[in-house]
Amino acid sequence: MRIAISGNSGFIGRHLTEFLSAGGNVVVPLKHSMFRSRSDEKLRQALTGCNVVINLAGATINQRWTRKAKRKILNSRIHTTRRLVSIINGMEVKPEVFISASAVGIYPDKGIYSESSTSEGTGFLADVCIRWEDEAQKLSRDIRLVIARFGVVLAKDGGALPKMLLPFRFFVGGKIASGKQGFSWIHIEDVLHAIQFIIDHKDLSGIVNLVAPQPLTNRAFTKVTAEVMHRPAWLTIPRKVFQYVYGEGAEVVTKGQQAYPARLLSAGYIFRYSDIRLALYSFMM
Repeated sequence: MRIAISGNSGFIGRHLTEFLSAGGNVVVPLKHSMFRSRSDEKLRQALTGCNVVINLAGATINQRWTRKAKRKILNSRIHTTRRLVSIINGMEVKPEVFISASAVGIYPDKGIYSESSTSEGTGFLADVCIRWEDEAQKLSRDIRLVIARFGVVLAKDGGALPKMLLPFRFFVGGKIASGKQGFSWIHIEDVLHAIQFIIDHKDLSGIVNLVAPQPLTNRAFTKVTAEVMHRPAWLTIPRKVFQYVYGEGAEVVTKGQQAYPARLLSAGYIFRYSDIRLALYSFMM
């Protein structure tokens, strides 16, 4: 297949590019320069002939949320998705499937949610996800649309995990604030294979939660991490510490959602890492 990826230089995008290329696909990177150009010509040329378009672009949320940073976080997702949808809708020969990223941050921070839930959270992250998905929903109805709501993607070479494990390595690990906040996670290998599964299964469309079938709390994740790493986890890191460093952005770690991958499971996807203990052990090897 010919597969176009926006955000291909990011953490997930790099892994996905390598994985899909190794599977014999031709991966077409949709570069930042293409989106900075006022003309759609280069983007249209890149998209021409593609069977699949995967939209992963978006500025990192792991930063201090200044007014400027929040604007960048929102606009990098909204404008990229809007432009891709607009170009694809106008193409004479359209891609077969458009996979657009979102996040479990769209859900409320209390309860466990599958894709059938219509409940939405409140706050900046939920608002970003809602508006992000709204842009993807403007895609022409003759193209299969999958909105992939990502949980925290775990890998040893990027993403959140290396930073999360660092305190444990120095014997100062512990839960964050109350530890009751949700923690929906997924191993990077399952991200890659689940996306391939979505591409291959033409009857799978709409919202798909890209999370392992084991939603946790921060307290539960901390306990297992300490056991796997043979480190203590007696500390509680106060919410104020993160608020001082990240401002409003502290809610990335002091709040959280619990999501369940009902659509993937019912479609027959088998997770390689459905247990957090096995996932963490895989990174220690």
